[in-house]
Amino acid sequence: MCYSQGAGVNPPLGFFDMPAAVHMLCETPFLPTLADLLRDGSGPGRFCLVGGAVRDAFLGRVSADFDFAAERDPTALARAFAVRTGGHWFWLDKSRCQSRVVAAGLTFDFAPWRAPTLAGDLAARDFTINAMAVDLAGLAAAALFDPLGGRRDLEAQLLRCCGPGVLADDPLRILKGIRHAVQLGLTVEADTLVAMSAAADSLPLCAPERVRLEIWRILASAEIDRGLLLLAECGAGKVLFGDRFTAVLPGIRAALHRAGAFFAALLAKDESVAGYLHAPVEAGLNRLVLLCWCRLLGSIDPLLPLSLARRWRFGRAALSRIAALVEIPGHFRQELAMLPRRPRAIALWARQFGADPVDLLLMAGLLDESASRVAADRLMPFLDELCKLPDTARIPPLVDGRWLESELGVSGTGIAGLQATLRQLEISGRIASVEEARSYLLENHPKKG
Repeated sequence: MCYSQGAGVNPPLGFFDMPAAVHMLCETPFLPTLADLLRDGSGPGRFCLVGGAVRDAFLGRVSADFDFAAERDPTALARAFAVRTGGHWFWLDKSRCQSRVVAAGLTFDFAPWRAPTLAGDLAARDFTINAMAVDLAGLAAAALFDPLGGRRDLEAQLLRCCGPGVLADDPLRILKGIRHAVQLGLTVEADTLVAMSAAADSLPLCAPERVRLEIWRILASAEIDRGLLLLAECGAGKVLFGDRFTAVLPGIRAALHRAGAFFAALLAKDESVAGYLHAPVEAGLNRLVLLCWCRLLGSIDPLLPLSLARRWRFGRAALSRIAALVEIPGHFRQELAMLPRRPRAIALWARQFGADPVDLLLMAGLLDESASRVAADRLMPFLDELCKLPDTARIPPLVDGRWLESELGVSGTGIAGLQATLRQLEISGRIASVEEARSYLLENHPKKG
């Protein structure tokens, strides 16, 4: 359901031949540097680029994450690579000699083989499309090591697991596989779907942080509907979201289809709305996915968006915003229709519910049962007004405490009470400026004594 700004959008799947894929890899910053470091013969034996970067090269996609598998401990090579590139090196798992280098926004992970041979290492990976290897020492020779037929599966747009036990070894791979299927337009092979179903009950054993990230990525996909169907088909949806997931899935799909049409209508009116939709909430989570989370889970149980977010350890900001959206009263849309078209009034009205103003406006649009274009027409003027505010999180009072103290002789709770009164008057449209606020106060709350 991701709109504009590229992320999550599924372009037509292309396919590069091996020389073209290797040429793309050679153009990747720092990979030739790593190949140079291997030429002195003191490296960790056979050393290969594996995983997603190889897959993406065949698809003509630029990767930002690179995984390397080495015959022996690659730590010395990783450290030397960090020095050569000016990157930052750190351990991922010292006991397993796994480390990472971050350089120029790219991530390079180094690990020894997880089996005595490279073939054994690849067989222990998740899906065949991620189990191809290119020897860095012979990168220019364009030699692909592909014992499981990953290149063939990728060209056939097929998702197939590497072996019968790989999903049971790490059940999170179920969600990763669904994400690959929706992002890359792959068909899940029948035996792989069976293996997903068999391992689904173990998903609660996975770290919540890993589970939520994969679900967010599925929700961000342009093929979210297919992702939901796969979650239901393999049983993961029922395990993660409760027994009612499958039964209410038609309603969930209809709600998210309606959400997609509404967001598309907003973007057709003003492409800058994409900035609102993709505004980050926390790492890996943007406003669009947050709203979809609330809409999807709220269709199952009104309390589920917040209760599951707590169990899955969402960040404090995300929890606060979800709580506000879950707890807003049913009449808020009627109140919105009567608001004055003034940025401060709109923001103050939203803040009285504890909600982010843009979150609340967009949720109002999602709940509007009118045609998507009509709902977008109603909402757009309010979003346009909010654009005029430099910061919707902090709305200063029209009249500050110093003026109230000097002109009206109030202090402490008296100041807070009068400022609360002014906020309600501003929301109702009775005042709109500092001058109007002061005039109201001087007339209705004359100075004491």
